[in-house]
Amino acid sequence: MILYLSSPQHTNLLDFTGFYEPDSEMPIKKMVGSFILKQFVVYDMRSFSHFTEVVLDRLAFGDTDEEFAQAIEEFLTMYSARITVIYEGLEPSTPLFQALLESGVGNIVCNTRIWEIQQEIRECLSATGMRRYTPKMRLERLDGQEHYNFGCENIRIAVFGSQARIGATTVALGLSAWLARVGASVCYVEANERGHLANLVRSYEMELETGGWKFENVHYRSMETQEHVNFIIYDIGDNLSNRHELLGRADIKLLVCGTKPYELKSTVRLQSILTGVHAFLLCPFVAEGSKDDIVDALQNDYHKVLFLEYQPELTDSYCNAKQYKSMIAKYIVGPS
Repeated sequence: MILYLSSPQHTNLLDFTGFYEPDSEMPIKKMVGSFILKQFVVYDMRSFSHFTEVVLDRLAFGDTDEEFAQAIEEFLTMYSARITVIYEGLEPSTPLFQALLESGVGNIVCNTRIWEIQQEIRECLSATGMRRYTPKMRLERLDGQEHYNFGCENIRIAVFGSQARIGATTVALGLSAWLARVGASVCYVEANERGHLANLVRSYEMELETGGWKFENVHYRSMETQEHVNFIIYDIGDNLSNRHELLGRADIKLLVCGTKPYELKSTVRLQSILTGVHAFLLCPFVAEGSKDDIVDALQNDYHKVLFLEYQPELTDSYCNAKQYKSMIAKYIVGPS
């Protein structure tokens, strides 16, 4: 199936293919309008995750070329559909063209005459795709995600929040799910007094095992574990009063930060505890226009700011995959 995101100018551009016919073996779903690709990838694409081809008319997107390329990279991290980009007059020497190739996209329609555009579209939608360019090969995907080998054991990751209900548990669960789905062995430890794990066990009907529970290849524990896994995720919550020793032993420290004006005081206070200590500052729910200001205010030589997308499902491993990968990249030893 083909998903076609089109501008009003190109709404009929795929009509010549015949794929709109009722008995077509590769039917087209067309959406016409103005889009922001990153928002579409995060919020809308999940409804079309079963589509095998996605055709993007560049005129339909309000992203800058850099944002457009970044959004395609995120798309290819989260989904396995093949992408075709239509951009009349795009030159191979331009940064966007090169960024598309670097992302693994070789289906690029850039001619300006209609019959040549149609020929390029035919190539792109063929079984082999367009062969005239040489895109970078991407790692083989399973279930829409890359899989890796990890050269590490019992890497401790401490996740804590600048205040209550800021999303530390959501991050810890999402990161655990992502690690398991890309090939790591992982154990989530509820290292706080919230007691959410008991509700999760019931809600997700987790499998009982020695020492705790298991769900989608993640081990869940309610106390410190001695298991031998690649990663142990400690969900510390917002109360560090009895967790300074655990925080000190953590190999990776993730501070989930509030960035609204009334939240920044708590964020800065907790950040000061980490002075001179390497940590990631994870900021959810930040408007695009405010991100530069947040980076200027919080990022330094020890603290790297990353922005998180909305994660409505606790065990969703997709929406923040790029951020998760950047945090543990040094432990990846190659594709599996």
